[in-house]
Amino acid sequence: MVNPRIPIIGHLIGMIFGKQDFYYQLGQQNPDLPIFTLPLGLGKMYIITSPALVQAAMRKKTLSFEPLTVAFAERMVGFGPNIVDLMHNPPKDGSMKWLDTQHKPYDMLAPGAALNDMNARVLNSVADILNAVGPEFETKHFYLWLRKAFTHATTSALFGAHNPLTEDPKLNDSLWDYEGGQADLLMKPFPSITAQKPLNGRKAIQKALRAYMRAGHYEDSDVSMVIKDRVAVNKKWGLPMDDIADHELGMLFVSITNAIPTLFWVIFYVFRDSQLVADLQKELLECLEEKKDSNGQRECIFSVSKFSAECPLLVSTYQEVMRMTNRQLGTRTVIEDTLLSHSSVGDADGTPTTYLLKKGTHIQMPTIITAYAPETWGKDVDSFNPRRFITTREQERLQNRAFNPFGGGKHLCPGRHFAYAEILGAVAALVLGFEIETPEGGKVNIPPMGNSLVEAVAKPLPEAQQTLLANIRRRPGWEGVKWRFVAGNGKTEA
Repeated sequence: MVNPRIPIIGHLIGMIFGKQDFYYQLGQQNPDLPIFTLPLGLGKMYIITSPALVQAAMRKKTLSFEPLTVAFAERMVGFGPNIVDLMHNPPKDGSMKWLDTQHKPYDMLAPGAALNDMNARVLNSVADILNAVGPEFETKHFYLWLRKAFTHATTSALFGAHNPLTEDPKLNDSLWDYEGGQADLLMKPFPSITAQKPLNGRKAIQKALRAYMRAGHYEDSDVSMVIKDRVAVNKKWGLPMDDIADHELGMLFVSITNAIPTLFWVIFYVFRDSQLVADLQKELLECLEEKKDSNGQRECIFSVSKFSAECPLLVSTYQEVMRMTNRQLGTRTVIEDTLLSHSSVGDADGTPTTYLLKKGTHIQMPTIITAYAPETWGKDVDSFNPRRFITTREQERLQNRAFNPFGGGKHLCPGRHFAYAEILGAVAALVLGFEIETPEGGKVNIPPMGNSLVEAVAKPLPEAQQTLLANIRRRPGWEGVKWRFVAGNGKTEA
């Protein structure tokens, strides 16, 4: 047990005011404790810091995120009574619960034809974004520009040409107003008074989604299979169309809230280092295909499926950025008394230690602890090292245990392959064909990161999001290039 300096309430104060820094300090101050109990007022919580125990915990069905999903559904997501009733009152005949049936549509996000079609759509939109950049420097509010462009690209790949966000340009901001105020919706009383901005953002998006569903656009040919399957599942449960629309707010949200900040961080970590840019350019040239289109214009084509095998530095850079910026708390609830152990965690003589986790207690496995542990990542753990993941097989095994940016077990992020294609495709083209610098002509700097407890990926501080300026232009010698991307099935168009 790790007791607080201020009895009873000390850790609660630390969480409220220290946020992610509180967990980071816990990890640094208790490096030899693989798991410990944190007294919180009259209750307690378990903190798991050992990567091996984290992996074991993620495989335990008795350590579940589901109770938290139900608790958050009304306040944060705004589900109505029909969905809330399905959550609280599962079938009594032993058939699958509503929540469990929601996993099947995510099969469409596994490698295969459906994912290839989605990747082709989003990469086609990425190409449009990049091809619109001219040969002269343009000054952008870079985070906001990137956020707007890639929100449209991502959501259109999911929802098709009638993507609800295209109906009203203000809806893009509404979605991010909602995203930025989720903690307020969850924790503040009387959200209609204390959390008006995110609440109004959520209402605006829900209204647009309801209009989209009522018009039957979910049946359009350019809508992804994952959306079509989610709608079909909820229709089988007899949900009204407005409830089905409200449920898709979650899909709209999760598709962009982590991927776009990650893309931003990768771009800025790369372009602040001219040597890294040069090394990546050399690597990327080896997997670039060049040809002339029917009009004689120079085309440069990246096949996303080649990145993992042929671009180790690009992939390692992506992974290192996620290590530096991921802020998942990995919260679970113990739904039955559970014994947790791992062969690598035990006494000095090698005997594994078994830990009893009591029913009703919450668990957290903060990535800011496991991703910043020197014993796994080395003494330079606080520094950005783009080659950190290019390593020996033994070290790679240790890193894989401690590297969980997409969660794990039953709750492994189903959209990770989609995000990989979008982010690496965009970064590859930017590195090879574009220049990004400050308005003064210098190297970009990493803006200060937020410290939120509800963001799985850290974002720049709100002020930095609004004011950060950067110049972008075509790289000399690459001015006339038309960029194209090939998905895993060889398609550039869906």
